[in-house]
Amino acid sequence: MNTKQVRSYYENKHDFPCPLTEKLIKAGYQQANTGYITLAKKDKDKGVKIDYREAEPNQWWHLIESYCENTEPDIKFTRRIQCGELIFWMAEVANCVDKSIMQKLVDDIIASGKPINVRSEIKPNVKYDRRKWNKEIQSLCFENITKTVEDADCTCNVCQR
Repeated sequence: MNTKQVRSYYENKHDFPCPLTEKLIKAGYQQANTGYITLAKKDKDKGVKIDYREAEPNQWWHLIESYCENTEPDIKFTRRIQCGELIFWMAEVANCVDKSIMQKLVDDIIASGKPINVRSEIKPNVKYDRRKWNKEIQSLCFENITKTVEDADCTCNVCQR
């Protein structure tokens, strides 16, 4: 699976309802000051909002605008992509993992959060073991995402797509 295939599959899914991803992010499971959040800060003048309470920036923007726009089309999309909320969103949009399993994972992640004191109301007041949970999300979702995206891109005439 490469960037071009990922973009082709997800590009038109901007408004796809993702209640589980929203629940996860609104519970504070969002990168703090790295990756796509850094780029979002630079794009504030373009209307990109950063507020976990609204699940912003949304994961469509994260994938299409932040990742695909800044990555060559032939670059492989591999497990080096570790952002849990992005991979979770990709799986939810692709409907490639059982919803009840995804719901349980969201509930487990949220239950694991440790309260913290923050000075800004747009920053989560909870901390998660992102390394642990990102691995769990990736383990549950990544292969299913890859299969779904690659199958959608198949032109082999065997699949008859």
